Amino acid sequence: MLSLPRAIRLALEQVPARVSLSFCDLDRQWEIAHDADHPVTAASTIKLLVLVTLYRAFARGDLDPNESIALTPDAVVPGSGVLRWLRHRPTLTLRDLAVLMVIVSDNTASNLLIERLGWSAFAALATELGLAQTALRRRFAGRAALPGEEENVTSARDLAQLLASLEKGKIVPEGPWLEDLRTILTAQQFRDIIPARLPADVRVGNKTGSLPGFLHDAALLWAPHGRATLVLLARDVYDAELTRRALADLARAVYDEWWMETNRKPSDS
Repeated sequence: MLSLPRAIRLALEQVPARVSLSFCDLDRQWEIAHDADHPVTAASTIKLLVLVTLYRAFARGDLDPNESIALTPDAVVPGSGVLRWLRHRPTLTLRDLAVLMVIVSDNTASNLLIERLGWSAFAALATELGLAQTALRRRFAGRAALPGEEENVTSARDLAQLLASLEKGKIVPEGPWLEDLRTILTAQQFRDIIPARLPADVRVGNKTGSLPGFLHDAALLWAPHGRATLVLLARDVYDAELTRRALADLARAVYDEWWMETNRKPSDS
């Protein structure tokens, strides 16, 4: 931690949890990392892997975004989202399910997409992108893995790499599908970690994740001075609200350091 900028080091020390951090300026050779390769329970951040796998299939013409899937009673699972609360079970398109999976982190929508895409698709994309710590191993059920049950895992660096590859057009080529994907990420309803304390002129597309003991956020940042990825994964969380506020402060400290770096004159180095 001693090699980190002082403001970021101090902000990290205020988080009442163990934090993995990865920040990368996507247009310059500048990054910040702390415990970024530590594998952690992914919670809902791994829905990003489902999202980009789906949109690559859209862009390639392998799947029709208007394909309809019926919501049956046996598909409904506990946890985050809105579908489980509906009395009338609607028929939804694949894109509808993607929107629900991201902006309200709907577990039922996520599982329907997993079943439609097939488990091997996620492993193949993770391998292709070099995401060595990332694996989607079980459906979402609104709880942590039970004893003997495999858990979904990732790392801060892997999520940052996934987002960077997405933004640079390496998964979905630049065009209407990538722009639609960005729009969905920026429509995220859970904005109380990374986006919470950033300046109003910074556009943020993010995906949060939480389970007992875990509190995460992974984001793309589009600022006037550049674009970047920022991932904060907190484990051993005992006070979620205090951790959430401290992570928001940490995100702002990272942003401020980024702003200073991009505005630093050569003579300042």
